[in-house]
Amino acid sequence: MPSLFFALLSEAKPWIQKTKVTPLSHPGKFRIYQNESTFIIITGPGKIAMALAVSEFASLLSKETRNQMKIWNLGIAGSNDPETKIGDFFWIHKVRDYASRKDYYPERILSSTYHKEKNLTTFDRPISKVQTDNRFQVIDEGELKSISLVDMEASGFFEAASLYFPLENIAIGKQISDFLEGKFCKENQVEEMIESILDPLYEEWITPLPWTREDLLETKIWPEVLLQLSHFRLTETMKHDLKKSLRFFHLRNPNAPIPSPDLGFSQTIKSKSDLKQFLEDWKEKLHV
Repeated sequence: MPSLFFALLSEAKPWIQKTKVTPLSHPGKFRIYQNESTFIIITGPGKIAMALAVSEFASLLSKETRNQMKIWNLGIAGSNDPETKIGDFFWIHKVRDYASRKDYYPERILSSTYHKEKNLTTFDRPISKVQTDNRFQVIDEGELKSISLVDMEASGFFEAASLYFPLENIAIGKQISDFLEGKFCKENQVEEMIESILDPLYEEWITPLPWTREDLLETKIWPEVLLQLSHFRLTETMKHDLKKSLRFFHLRNPNAPIPSPDLGFSQTIKSKSDLKQFLEDWKEKLHV
């Protein structure tokens, strides 16, 4: 059963009509729709609202259900790339949070009708190249040189989703709606754009996840790592972060051996800061 997150009702409306989902009665804040095989969630704009909605939704599900659930965030995005045009759709393979400067790496969609990919930067406010009104944050040309697509939700979505769902189940896709001119799209324009890409994406969205093979990370790699590091006192946070890095490497290199940590350095660990440095050095190898 897949789940699909939108910030705006205008983004979600074509999907709601296509799937014939109905509102789910629940004690939470966010609008959740469902039918017998799918969920659609509308969060409202902004990365905080998106992260809270993901967390609220995840709390309604068992861990077993979450492990088998495809979870996507789709919606519109502004573009600073002159080679793109209105209506173009891209899968996102890197998200940068502008405020925190943190980077996130959604899993790549390898067999989609839409095969193009872009980087995305998430801002706290709508972005414009020119001053129009105070609802927009103006970004100068110098900063814009390193920016391709922009939105207000993706970093919140991915950071929250990665806490509850396997990384390989998470994907982000964005459709170009504007070129940062400092004006908002009308609701009917958004609906028409989303409608234009709905059918191919719908077929991909309802296709079950292909994870039929044994999860080697869970059954073999991670237990071996824990055994190897059993003489260290890793905190739960350390374990969580290291496991995410191991999964990142394993997903992109399923047939390659996991890079070994610096065991020579491990013999000299005398403090918590030494242990943190040991883990950071190892995670750096995993993200090459």
